[in-house]
Amino acid sequence: MGRKVSKATNNIYYIARARAAKENNIYASREKAALELGIERSRLTRIELGQVEPYAEEVDIMATAYNAPLLCMEFCDNICPIGIHRLEEQAKYMKPDSIEHLVLRFLSSSQSMNDLSKILVNITQDGMIDKTEIHDLQDVLKVMDSVSENIEAIRFWVMNDPVFRSYFESEN
Repeated sequence: MGRKVSKATNNIYYIARARAAKENNIYASREKAALELGIERSRLTRIELGQVEPYAEEVDIMATAYNAPLLCMEFCDNICPIGIHRLEEQAKYMKPDSIEHLVLRFLSSSQSMNDLSKILVNITQDGMIDKTEIHDLQDVLKVMDSVSENIEAIRFWVMNDPVFRSYFESEN
């Protein structure tokens, strides 16, 4: 990649482009990246310097091109008014759990994943899911949802704890 822009080094869009440049040299220069993305170079510069907020469409384009889906999540959680409102609504109903409680919930929900993996293999090994397997598949998906919810609860706790958040903000 070209020279590092010191003002942009902590910007998630710059970081995502720099990581993408390791796989595709076209993203090594902002000018070439802008052409590839269809975003005006000066606008991409302002986005990477944090001078303007990107539009949802721009974030979607960058997330896809850079193979960085976290850009969308970050945008929805911190910039998009709908996403921010959704998180505020969720926060009203969330219990303030301790990290210990959240980890125990995660471990409890994930303990059956080995068995579920075997069930999934049995259901799908013939390339078809018949009516007798639907109930088992529904059960598997419920457990997977529970594991996902517990993972997100831990992530939410860590990212909203003032002591730990700063350690993870630049790792996107």
